[in-house]
Amino acid sequence: MADAEVERRMKVMRGDTWTISTRRRTYRRIESKAGSSRSHKESYIQKERSYLQFIKIETKNPPTSIPCSSSLTRRFFDRPLDSKCFNVGALDQLFIRDGTLDKLLWNDNWSVDGTVSFFRYPSYKKLPSRWSPLGSFFVTSNYGVVSIWGSRYYTDFGRLMRFSHYQVEEFDISPGEKYLVTYNRPDLTDPNGLWLKIFDVSTGTGIVGLNNGDVADSPQWPVIRWAGGKDDTYFATLSKNNTVSVYETKNFNLLGKAPLNLDDVIDISWSPTEAVLAILLKAGGEQHVKTLLLQIPDKLKLAEKDLTAIVGDCKMHWQSNGEYLAVNTYGGFEFFRIKEEGIPTDFLKVDKRILAFAWEPSGHRFAVIYGDEPTLSVSFYSMKTPGKVTELTTLSNKQADSLFWSPKGNLVVVAALKEGKLEFFDVDRLAQISSVANVKANQVVWNPSGEYVATVSTLPQEEFDSDWCSDPNDPLDRFTIWSSGGDCLFVHQCQNRIMQVTLIGALNYGGIIDDDMLKTQ
Repeated sequence: MADAEVERRMKVMRGDTWTISTRRRTYRRIESKAGSSRSHKESYIQKERSYLQFIKIETKNPPTSIPCSSSLTRRFFDRPLDSKCFNVGALDQLFIRDGTLDKLLWNDNWSVDGTVSFFRYPSYKKLPSRWSPLGSFFVTSNYGVVSIWGSRYYTDFGRLMRFSHYQVEEFDISPGEKYLVTYNRPDLTDPNGLWLKIFDVSTGTGIVGLNNGDVADSPQWPVIRWAGGKDDTYFATLSKNNTVSVYETKNFNLLGKAPLNLDDVIDISWSPTEAVLAILLKAGGEQHVKTLLLQIPDKLKLAEKDLTAIVGDCKMHWQSNGEYLAVNTYGGFEFFRIKEEGIPTDFLKVDKRILAFAWEPSGHRFAVIYGDEPTLSVSFYSMKTPGKVTELTTLSNKQADSLFWSPKGNLVVVAALKEGKLEFFDVDRLAQISSVANVKANQVVWNPSGEYVATVSTLPQEEFDSDWCSDPNDPLDRFTIWSSGGDCLFVHQCQNRIMQVTLIGALNYGGIIDDDMLKTQ
C-alpha cells in the first residue's frame, strides 16, 4: 500500500478532519468516542458515534456590492436628531417585516413610506432576518443565500457579503460576530451534501460543515451553542441521545477528542460572558435533577447541586453579566452566585404556579409572575445581600403574563398581552409610573437606550398570505412607539401584517466589519 494512502487512513483513524475534494468526497464514520483509556464499562465506546465530526470545506463568496462609504461597519448615525417625537441624541433603527418586505427605518418621523425606509429587501416568509449580535450588520436570507448588509450612513447601505447554502432554513451569528452558521434539513438521499456550514464572516470563506451522512444522531436547531463572551473560541452541541460535545474554533475539533462523560443530559446553557457551561442532568427518579457547572476548556467542575424539580419544567436563567444563574425547581428557584468564592447557592420558595421570570439586565434584581389566574402576583427580589434573596415588593391581584425589563434595568413593563394591558413600573422607586389599556400587541420591544418601547402584533410567518389586503383601520396591522413613562408617541398603520420587529439603538457597536475587511476584498 502506498505511503500516502497509509497516512491518509491513519489520519481518519485518529479522528482528524480532512478537506473535501470538489470532485470526489470521502467520509468515514467513527464507531467509538476517541481518547478514552477507561475500561469497557466506563468507556465512551458506543455502537454509533454520538458526536458530530466537522469536515473542512473550501468555498468563498466575494461581496456582490461595495457601499460608497470607506467603512462597512453599521454604526450609529452621528447627525443631530431632528424629531418632534424623540430627544435621544442619535438615530435608532427599527426593523420590521411588513408583509413580504424587510424594512429598516430611522426615527425622524416613523413613517414607512419610501422616503424614510432606507433599506428594503424582499423577504422569504419562512426565513428570518435579524441584526447581528453586536449590531454591526443586518442579516437576511432567502432560498439559497444568506446576505449581510451594512454601512456607516443610511444613504450607502448595501450588501457586504453573501454566503451560499442550498435551501437554507436557519442561520445564526456567533456572539463576537466572527462566524456565520447556516442550516438546512438533512437530506439522506444526498449523502455528499452539507446540511450545516460555518463561515468566516470577515472573509466570506466556508470553513467547515456537516454532511448528510452524519445525521444519525444530529441535534435539532440550534445545532451550535456558542460559549459566552466575544472570543467565539468554544461551542457545544447536545445530541439526540443527550450527549454533550464541546468544540474549539481553532481547528473545529472535539475538545479532548471525546464528548463529556455525562449521561441523561436534559439541557445545556453557556454563561453569557465566559466559557462556563451549565448542564442539567437527570439524577434518578422523575423529580430529581442535578445542575453542574463546568469551566471550559479544562472541564473543571465549579459547582454541583442536586435539585428536586419536574424535568419538563426545569429551566436555566442566566443574568446578562453571568453573575447569577437561576434554575426552576419544584416549589421555587435555586440561585448560583457565580462570581462569589465557592459559588454559594440560595433557594427561593415559590409555592404557586410560575408564569414568568426575568432578570434585570446587568443588575442584581429579578421579577417573577406567579399564582392562579385571573388574579396573579408580581414580586421583585434582589440578590445584592450575600447569602440572602431579599424581597423588594409584591404587586397583588394583577393581570400579567410577561415581563419586559428596560436595558437600563431601572424600569420594567409588566404586560398582560392577552388582556391588552401594559403597566410601566419604576423598580428604583418601587412605584407604578403609568398604566395603558386596550393595547393590541403580542410583542413588546425596548430600544437599547431604554428611552422608548415599541408594541406590535405580529403574525407567524407561515400563516401570512401574500395576497393579504390590510384594513387601513385594523389595529393588528400597526406598531406603536411609547416613551419609557408610558406616553404614546407615535402610531403607524402598516400596509400588511407585521411578521417581525426589532429595535437597534444609538450605541457604539464594535463589530468586526470595518476598513480592514474592505481592503481584503
